[in-house]
Order: sequence, then C-alpha cells, then structure tokens
Amino acid sequence: MARAINVAALSSRARGMPDVSPAEAMPPPIRLLQCEPDMREPGTMLFNVRLGGAEANSRSVTGWLLALDRTGRLTCIHTSKHGLRGARQLANGNLLVSMADGLLVEMTATGEIKRQWYATGRYRDTAPPPGAIRIEAENIHHGVSQTADGNMLLLSMEVRVFDNWHGSTRDQLAPRERASLVGDVIMEVRPDGKVVREHRMFDILDPYRISYSSRATYWWRRGYPGTCDWCHANGTFHDARDDSILVTLRTQDCIIKIDRRTGELKWILGPHEGWKGPWADKLLTPVGDVMWSYHPHDPAVTPAGTITCFDNGNHRAVPFSMALPHDRNYSRAVEYEVDEVARTVRQVWSHGDAPGQRIFAGFQGGVMRMPRTGNTFVTYGGICSIGGMPFDEPDGADARARLIEVTRDGQVVFDMEIGEAQGELPHVSVFRATHVEQELALDWGA
Repeated sequence: MARAINVAALSSRARGMPDVSPAEAMPPPIRLLQCEPDMREPGTMLFNVRLGGAEANSRSVTGWLLALDRTGRLTCIHTSKHGLRGARQLANGNLLVSMADGLLVEMTATGEIKRQWYATGRYRDTAPPPGAIRIEAENIHHGVSQTADGNMLLLSMEVRVFDNWHGSTRDQLAPRERASLVGDVIMEVRPDGKVVREHRMFDILDPYRISYSSRATYWWRRGYPGTCDWCHANGTFHDARDDSILVTLRTQDCIIKIDRRTGELKWILGPHEGWKGPWADKLLTPVGDVMWSYHPHDPAVTPAGTITCFDNGNHRAVPFSMALPHDRNYSRAVEYEVDEVARTVRQVWSHGDAPGQRIFAGFQGGVMRMPRTGNTFVTYGGICSIGGMPFDEPDGADARARLIEVTRDGQVVFDMEIGEAQGELPHVSVFRATHVEQELALDWGA
C-alpha cells in the first residue's frame, strides 16, 4: 500500500542551511508505493532531490541529499541552495557529492562538510567557498566518479567553433552554418586539486556527427549563450581491469571506452548511423537481439564484467530517421556483454521495455547492480510531461522521479515516487542513486 513519507521529520534533521523556514527546508512530496525488505539489497541507498524551474529561483533550499534504508525509511543528510547531484562513498566512509555551480563537497554521513573543491572558471567574478581547493577547470558538471587509486574523474567542458556545421537536426537540407559547440573534457584530478590528465571529446570523436539533441541549448543557461550541446557527457566509470574509462554521451547516443592514460578510443557502443572514417572502425557489432541506448546515462561495469546503463530512450532514432513520438516512448535499465577480442556486443538483460513496465524519463537517471542480491536499482530521474502528456526534455515541462529496485527476473521489490506532476512543486528530479553497503548510523525519519 502506498504511503506518504513524513518529509517534515526528514528535513528537521538535515545539516546544511540553518536559517531557513520549515517550508523552505521541506523536500517535495515523496510516496512509498512498494517495499519488500526481505528481498531488497542490504545497506543504504543515497540519492539527491532537486528543484528546477521557477521554484528553484524562489526558494533558499533547492537540493536535498537523502538516505534510504532497506525498509523504506528515509533521512535527510544535507540541504543546500545548490542543486545537489551524484554522491559517492570515499574509502574513509565520507561522501563525495557533486553540486551545481562547479562545486564538489566531501561530507560525513551526517552532512558535516569536511572539504570542498571548485572550478576556477565558475568563480571568475565571485568568491569561492572559504578554504575550498581550486581546480583549474572551466566547469565541473554532472557527477563525479573515482579511479581505483583514489583520483577523481570529473567532467568539464570547452567551446570550439566549427564551419559548415549542421543548421538543423531535423531537416537534412537545412543550410550549414558556423557554430559554437560545447565539447566535454574528462579530467582526472588528485585530492589536492592537481589535474593529472585531460581527455577532450573534440579530439576523440567526430565533431560533425549529431543526434536529435546536439543543437540543444543546455549550456545557454549556464553562461555560454549561442552554443550547441554537441555531445553532453553525463557519466564516467573507471574500469580497473584494463585501466580504461567508460563515458556515456547523451547527445551522441552512445557509450564509449577510452584508454585512461592516452585517451585512445577503444570502442563505441551505440547505433551505427552517422559514424564514418576512423570512428566507424570502432563500432561494436551487435550479436543477437540488441537494442541500442539513446541519450544514455550512468555507465558501469558489474561484478560479472558486463556493462549497465540507463537508456533514457529519447527519440529512439538518430538524424535523419523518424523519431519515436513522446507518448510511445519509454526508458529502461539495460545490460550489455562486450567481447573486446571479437569486437561484438550482446544485450543480456533489460527492465522497463515490457508494456506493463514502461516509464519515460527524458533526462537524468541511473542503474546500479547490487552486489549481494544481484538486484538492480533503477533511477528514473526526470519523468517529464506537458499538460499531462509525456515529453522528452525538461525545458518548459513538469518533472518528477521514480526509484525502483527489481530482481534479476524482473520482480519489483521497491518503488518510490518523488514529486508530483502539476503539483505545488512541479519540477523535481533525481540525478541518480548510489549504494552504500553498510547501514549508515543515521537517525531514521518516520
């Protein structure tokens, strides 16, 4: 039976902003739809909740970091005026949290801030947080991951200008133009802020290949007007088996693998249309019934060596093929098996594509394979709608989120809904959830 979570009790325990009203500190509505504790993964799930749209501009608190135990009880670890994103647990037990505005924060499991880092490019005109460690970067965006030896893998960006670029992602005959493109930069950074190495997407991939969102205005609102969101990296994962990095690229509709040291492109997992020249030689050949991921998020290598990601599913086509209508679309969790010798890929598992399972989350999201039960925890991060109808992008849309845990055979053992379409706070999203094996010593909410 569904039950509402006592969000007022949660927020009263949160560290972060001491001088805000109870209404400002209260998270959006949260409803527990299903919970089977005995079938769930032991430990704690950490996830953010953040506001967007006009609501974020009118409130002091716009980000919450929440912890979820096996029984479905919640507590709020931290509140912030920044839009919180992903959280990872460090070797010392603390949490490494990425935030909007080019900030990284190390905090305890009770929300006490220990260290901060900032991107110099985001603080040209304003003072960074006192004592924060500087990172020479134009920006820090999306989540943070770690290498096996403890360095941070961050995502930054750069702008380059290209002639004869696509004037449209819909009309193949549209005149070409001179365009300013944003390309992502993978940065490996030590805890002291020193940049160890950088890998620039413009130097790895074809800047003239596009998806249906490669002209998106994502970076306009972040201080780079007139730019096109050409590749939109949104997640990284260090594969220690061969010291490589997986990257999901939303507006290239693919996962790529690069050498951690050199940046050499090892392979491309995604639809084959639009790739040419040396990039076409890096495409993995599908074996069996493989469905590609479109606008994917959150790449990871499972204990079995397979690769998971969240397939947002936007358009389910690449230019200039026919895009799938919003009201027929869906997102899913998917698992691939890559044979790097044969250069092939098989799809070995998925959830969310069967008719009774379908939810369409047009932005954000994540997938995490649980270490003990083999369950999969799925974050439907931004379920968008306009006038109650599904939509694929957050701009101008209502948004909410859904967290679901499923067994290997697809049985749902946990289901939680965050936010309400067309509610009092209609633009709510969750970047992605992450698992902590131990039960954190927290004062759980009601």
